[in-house]
Amino acid sequence: MHDLVQEPVLTSDPMRHFTWRRDQRHRPGLQFMTSTGRHHGAESLEESRVLLALDFAGDVVDVVSQPLKICFATCGKRRSHTPDYLAVTRRSVWLIDVRPEPLIKESDRESFAAAAEVAVACGWRYAVAARWRQHAFAGLDAMASRRQLRSDPLGLRPVLLAEAGGGRRFGELAAATGCEPVARAQLLHLLWSRRLGVDLASPLQDRSLVMPAGEAGR
Repeated sequence: MHDLVQEPVLTSDPMRHFTWRRDQRHRPGLQFMTSTGRHHGAESLEESRVLLALDFAGDVVDVVSQPLKICFATCGKRRSHTPDYLAVTRRSVWLIDVRPEPLIKESDRESFAAAAEVAVACGWRYAVAARWRQHAFAGLDAMASRRQLRSDPLGLRPVLLAEAGGGRRFGELAAATGCEPVARAQLLHLLWSRRLGVDLASPLQDRSLVMPAGEAGR
């Protein structure tokens, strides 16, 4: 296990292949991440949500799907487990499993415990993505829809950044530019790129307080 951290995990292929068939109950696919500039495999909508959240977190350097296979013994039986993601950030490395809380069984808990031991041995951190606040992904989806908005032909971004000083409501900021529909799209892009901040503990709406990113961090 101690040698695993020296292995080129980030350049390896996924331990399992992502497959699609008409009668399957989960929905696999590819999720694009602006932080890595490429698509990453996801075996379900829950995994796609984790990738979206990692992309928004702003600290991600790289992500590997199905990075390794763990073999372990429990209650006299040999078992194996493949964690869902290895995420490298500027501060740490995270080994991540994704499983909705109502679906977690005792065998899953054993697998998670084994994965956590591997993470400790490698000096990584470990997490199970099992539950989200219900409104969280409505806000993330809205911001992600404008994450690749590269141009600003009306020059609204400097105006929005200046108007947000000290904190302004989302709807007020958009209306203050005189071009509200375009300003809303630019606001979502500035929030996604972390140049502006908003409290996502509450739903993203017109009365959400928007402020410069440094002030939001405080």
